[in-house]
Amino acid sequence: MIASATPAVPIVFKGREELVDQGVNVLCQKALRFLAILGAGGMGKTSLALYLMNSVSVRNKFAGRSYFIPCELLADEESLVQGLVHVMKFPMQENKSKHEILFEHLEAAQSDLLIVFDNFETPWNHGDSRTSVKNLLEKIAWYGKVSLIVTMRGPDGPGDIPWEKLGDQSGIPTLSPVPAKEAFKAFAGNKLQGSDDSESQIDSLLYQLEYVPLAIRLSAQHVKRVQLKALTRMWEKGKTSILTEGTVPGRLTSVSFSIDLSIRLFKIEGRTLKLLSTISFLPDGIPVWNEYLPQMFQGEELSFNVSTLLDSSLIYESYEGIKMLSPVREHIALNHTLSQDDVDQLERFYIQFLEDLSDNEMQAQPVLQFHINNIEKVFKSQISSDHSKRSCISAIKILCKFTRFISVSIGLIDLILAKDKNIKEKDEVDLKLLRASTLRWMGNFKDAEAQVNSVKECLDEKENISQSEANILGRCFDILRAIYYPQAQYEKAINMSLQAQKYFKQSDDQWAQADSMRWLGDIYLGQSRYKEASETFSEAQKLFQQIENELGVAECLKKLGDIYLMQDRYDEAIGMVSDAQKQFATLGNQLQTAECLWSLGEIYRKQGKYDEAIEMTSKSQKQFEEIGSKKGVAGCLEALGTIYDDQAHYDEAVDMFSKAQVQYQSIGRIDDVAWCYQRLGITYKSQGQYEKGKEAFTEALELLKESPAEKYRIGYTLLNFGYLFFCLKDFAEARRRYEEARDIFVSHGQLENQVDECSEALSKLDEAEATGSISE
Repeated sequence: MIASATPAVPIVFKGREELVDQGVNVLCQKALRFLAILGAGGMGKTSLALYLMNSVSVRNKFAGRSYFIPCELLADEESLVQGLVHVMKFPMQENKSKHEILFEHLEAAQSDLLIVFDNFETPWNHGDSRTSVKNLLEKIAWYGKVSLIVTMRGPDGPGDIPWEKLGDQSGIPTLSPVPAKEAFKAFAGNKLQGSDDSESQIDSLLYQLEYVPLAIRLSAQHVKRVQLKALTRMWEKGKTSILTEGTVPGRLTSVSFSIDLSIRLFKIEGRTLKLLSTISFLPDGIPVWNEYLPQMFQGEELSFNVSTLLDSSLIYESYEGIKMLSPVREHIALNHTLSQDDVDQLERFYIQFLEDLSDNEMQAQPVLQFHINNIEKVFKSQISSDHSKRSCISAIKILCKFTRFISVSIGLIDLILAKDKNIKEKDEVDLKLLRASTLRWMGNFKDAEAQVNSVKECLDEKENISQSEANILGRCFDILRAIYYPQAQYEKAINMSLQAQKYFKQSDDQWAQADSMRWLGDIYLGQSRYKEASETFSEAQKLFQQIENELGVAECLKKLGDIYLMQDRYDEAIGMVSDAQKQFATLGNQLQTAECLWSLGEIYRKQGKYDEAIEMTSKSQKQFEEIGSKKGVAGCLEALGTIYDDQAHYDEAVDMFSKAQVQYQSIGRIDDVAWCYQRLGITYKSQGQYEKGKEAFTEALELLKESPAEKYRIGYTLLNFGYLFFCLKDFAEARRRYEEARDIFVSHGQLENQVDECSEALSKLDEAEATGSISE
């Protein structure tokens, strides 16, 4: 029976080479005698032990004196001794017990011998046998010629033996993605058809299985009978029910059996099982569990419950949190459902958690990152089952402040608007406008405008409306301003801003009035109307100061600095932007801090202080990356390209513009993609790579056809294209581009300086043509 229970050395064995080397080093080079292979069921502990036993170095050292003991058959100390005597083939002697025979042979051993106790959690956790099993193990360990390998579920080896552990604090880890994929393909065999589509399907499935070795082997078996696409659907529908092999489940043939075995062996029941269900419900587990678990889960002795679960390896510790691997999580969630009262408790916890977050975005966002998937799961569950409380809406409004998690926020808003039939009118309006703002931030202007108009159409824009109605109209017009401005619909944006200010004043909302005023200054600044912009920002700054709004004051200060930058008043610009940056950093506003660093980089570039410019821009890029702003990152890459271009470091400039272009493309900012092509055209011209320059300018103009309102960018692209033809002495094409650029700038109505630039280019062209004519 023991012989049939001893598995063969695995043929497919991927991604464990480092652990094998570590184990061989412990047993053979370091001459240490006690090796523990620990971890959850299905992690490949038995396979690793067998591979170690059969490695060349171990075989040479122990020379046929290696013994494998399958402890799942041996429930207590007596049966362990019997199994050892049987496997080691010690002859029975009259008037001597099996214990005596075992220890006499161990004492008499002249050469090294190795005993592998596989699945040792069975006798270790059986009934009241732990003390006797511990004594037996430690007596065996006392003999100097004996080396031990133990495999078992849990984070620690048994008894007081100084075990050398393979892997990390939780035991051996899951496989890395590449060897996991190699293993899957090896198990699937020649039934697997290779294609780009199948490669991505395998990657997706293995990611969902979290690279657990047993789950990989069992899922790959199905590929011999069903297609990959069908297998993925089977996992999505059946979860761990598909991770089985044969008709009789066992620890090596069924993930569910292996998990249930841990539950039985470690006597996980009552409150401990309830805690396990709670952890399975939360995709992120419980971050910083010592702090948060008592607030999530009511009751005493929580540390003891956690300890029991850690011993079973059904959960593991990660960065002060406790988590669960995907196959375990799916099985527990399916078979040990969390009660509605417990989900309500989780909702109350996360509502309070969001309300307690620091106002300092830089401090709050990293904390929120660890919980975001839990928040999404809990709120979606409550909203979908119609159990959510009104305070859930307030919590989602807080969540919307964090742009990194905007996809989660808008998903929850859509779900509430679709599912909550009893939502209050005020909450519905708030969520619709919040949704519109979010869509606008994502660049989805059409849907954002439609959402705003759906709210605005329900209100009468007459003079004698209530303050609350005036406030709603003010918010509608303010969002419309934010929709029109980035699309270069400046007059519409100005009109919307003035309308917003009117209604905010009527509703006595001074902050909203000042903020709308600040945005109007932004529109003027974008049109190079510096006098109007400066007056508007100064007026908004005074209003912010009256209501003691430090953030608004800092924003106006930064904008006034930007105006000085545009006017080449660099020292004044540095002073103002630096002051604004310090205020933003103090307030914890990471986005605005990053924007200030970008502006400082631009100021230093214009001053020719390139090292300082690169330093500031790189710092800005890092901040944008931390908050997940792809647009900000792209802007920094573009700025770095300009800095390198100014220094004639053309290869670096091309690299930066190309990277910026990719970033802009990924977020659908086609106008910015076009502008990057325009910048590449200028750089190629400077390098004398005129054909590449032509291609870049042509591509830019093709993309800008979709945005006829982008007159500034279209005009400058044409002008710079003309400069390239001038360099080639193709004066006819140069003239055509100059004249097209001039006409575009004239049609804008407020780009007189650019019109003058075109006229100057045409004048130089006339001179060049005249000189060429004389020379002929």
